[in-house]
Amino acid sequence: MDLIFYDFETTGRDPHWDQILQVGATKVSKEFSEIDSFEVRCRLKPGLIPSPFALAVNHTDYSRLIKTDCSHYEMLCKLEEKFIKWSPSIFIGYNSINFDEEFLRNSLFKTLFDPYLTSRNNNNRADLLELLRTVEFFFPDTINVPVNSKNKKTFKLDQIGPANSINHLAHDAFGDVLATKQLAQLISKRKPGFWQSFLQGANKSTVHKVLSEEKIIFFCQTFYGKTTAISGNLLVTHPVYNFPVLFDLNYDPKEFVELDLRDLKETYTAGQKFLKFVKPNKGPILLKKNQVQDSWFAKTINISEFEKRADVLANATLFKQNVASMLSDIADETQQEKELSGSQEDIMAEETLYTGGFPNNKDQKLKLQFQEESWSNRYDLCQQFSDKRFSYFGLRLIYEECPEVLPLDVRDEIERSVTNQLTSINKEKWKTCDDFDKEIEIIENDSNTKDRDFISELKGIKKYFEEVYNEKSMKN
Repeated sequence: MDLIFYDFETTGRDPHWDQILQVGATKVSKEFSEIDSFEVRCRLKPGLIPSPFALAVNHTDYSRLIKTDCSHYEMLCKLEEKFIKWSPSIFIGYNSINFDEEFLRNSLFKTLFDPYLTSRNNNNRADLLELLRTVEFFFPDTINVPVNSKNKKTFKLDQIGPANSINHLAHDAFGDVLATKQLAQLISKRKPGFWQSFLQGANKSTVHKVLSEEKIIFFCQTFYGKTTAISGNLLVTHPVYNFPVLFDLNYDPKEFVELDLRDLKETYTAGQKFLKFVKPNKGPILLKKNQVQDSWFAKTINISEFEKRADVLANATLFKQNVASMLSDIADETQQEKELSGSQEDIMAEETLYTGGFPNNKDQKLKLQFQEESWSNRYDLCQQFSDKRFSYFGLRLIYEECPEVLPLDVRDEIERSVTNQLTSINKEKWKTCDDFDKEIEIIENDSNTKDRDFISELKGIKKYFEEVYNEKSMKN
């Protein structure tokens, strides 16, 4: 299967409320020969305030932010068309599962495309950052990992690239793509077995297969910048969420297998976390015994003892049933707590990708039709959606791209809503004009700010927002 390396530059870090500004992507063969490449930049969407911190990082000045010809929707149309043409492939980014993928999914969702493009149509997805962390954990001499000012290892792309003789235009989408590809090539040559496990982990079916076939599986988890290794044995499939549940073989199963359901739950919830979860849709890198046996880590554990513990679990049928029941109870309790802790009314349409359900057949057809119709006909389609989220997103798209076709009262209502959001002086989920001003002030007063000329660019953007939104606010 071919590989697609991709990266986004954005207006901030929140995929619900920020937007993609630049897309970079290249499609290569499994031997890393380039097949095609793609790069596009868009202007700021109407109704959105960016973070000055983000603009300073990705060097987005006034001209690029406001004057670029391509709109956000036009960019996503080009991206969707290109990615579908390139499918099926493995989509690979750097810190992409938690960042770029979330921006992609939410952006496609809000523009009425299929948000799961990279995991459907036989596509797979993987995150090179996790491979680098895994390789560095087991075999630290494989790559050079720099340290930051706090003398801690850092995997930031703009630092780990140069540390491995990869010089690129950092925080430019296509520049970061090229650096990611070169790092991938480096690992594929120095640790080909790990590279193959990385590619296999991108496929959910293969993940389940590997877990079911191996007595012991090794993988890494990173929390708050600290990476640790797990030695696990497949126990059950989660009864609610359907992902694999492993027993952590650092624990002795004999201490748990005879416990009844009540005592088992009390023990687990009290802090003995003998279960580990594998998310097959997030590209887990699963390693077999022969891949880690020469590592420093293998010298710190007793693999033969772990194998004996796995044998105990193989025959612990009642224990497995109790674990499944316990996980089901915990999931039910968690859901009840969520329902009691907050009203669904507090959740806005932009935040409902994973909670609002999938479109029914009628709405799915309308979404496809929406993309084909002229702007003048799309307003009528918005009235036909069963799911009000899609009506809302459709109307916002028309407002952003071709507001003159909207009925005047509808256009005015959207404009009032947008202006009220952006000129709010309260702490909001999205960036406001007030937030923009405060961030500029922080940058200006920071002695570490090197590019003083860019502050004038930010002030020019600030003036633009004042002219657009303060004027509209006065009219309202």
